[in-house]
Amino acid sequence: MRSSRKCPAVGIRGGGVTSPLESNVGQLRMDGARRLLAGGCLGGTRLDLGSWRVTEASVEGYLRAVGDTLPLYFELGLTPPIALAASALGSLLQRLDLPPGAVHSFQEIEALGPVPFGVEITGTASLSPPRRRGDLEFITAGFSLEDRTGRQVLSGKSTVLVAPLNFPSSGGSGPGAGETHPDSGYPASTGKEGASKDGLPKLVKTISQAQLNAYAQASGDYNPLHLDPGFAAKTQFGGVIAHGMLTLAFISEMMAEGFGRPWLETGTLNVRFKGAAYLGDQVTTWGRVTKEERLPQERRIGCAVGVRNLATGRDLINGTSTVSL
Repeated sequence: MRSSRKCPAVGIRGGGVTSPLESNVGQLRMDGARRLLAGGCLGGTRLDLGSWRVTEASVEGYLRAVGDTLPLYFELGLTPPIALAASALGSLLQRLDLPPGAVHSFQEIEALGPVPFGVEITGTASLSPPRRRGDLEFITAGFSLEDRTGRQVLSGKSTVLVAPLNFPSSGGSGPGAGETHPDSGYPASTGKEGASKDGLPKLVKTISQAQLNAYAQASGDYNPLHLDPGFAAKTQFGGVIAHGMLTLAFISEMMAEGFGRPWLETGTLNVRFKGAAYLGDQVTTWGRVTKEERLPQERRIGCAVGVRNLATGRDLINGTSTVSL
């Protein structure tokens, strides 16, 4: 039964519709989610994520920020699902006003059909009751995107970890406190390592501060952990780290190159973020086909996918992906 309690609306910006893919939004405040938690309102809350038009220019800006140079999207006139998910998550973060330093923990994305350029998208999110594990707090939100006809085009679920700033690191893949990496500049370098034995291309990317700045503007995720060296140095990471959705975009690019249009229309991702990518780090995607299911009207391919630090070999993301052919 839906609760009749009225909960405060936090972080909802008035004055018309804005889109993380199209506009530069303000900095996140620190206390919004805490106010919701204190009032017992976070669990079961439904949030309006606003509406925005997906344009060729906005998609081009997003792809430039993540370093994806595939011509596929413009040849087909279709929006990559990961760009829609990034926009939804950026809008969600603005409304939650989570404490700075919150990090991505899990992410699910499911494309439910093609999204051509020019389509107007409306998003909603539903928040689950927060879960605690010691000093850690996990906040999970499911989101849904629809076009103007009411057709659902994307669904997903994001889990964010909120930890004390001095929470000890579990062993990241990057530098400790006081160490630095050289900035490689923007756009981030990208390379091909060929394909694995299962046919999925391997991409190599270099993380730079300029790229993180560009991604923040494209997605609306202005967490100071990705942008403010002074703040980041005081966290368990000891320095600036890349957005989780930025590194996840590298997997999406790998899948788009491997499967083409079907990925943009039917692709799914279910991943866990296991480590951080620091400035100057080189990371590489990996993927392999693990199963093939023949259905009456389609062939469904299942893959194991991930991103790892090229120098250490440590996985930063791992999980599964599917696509229907």
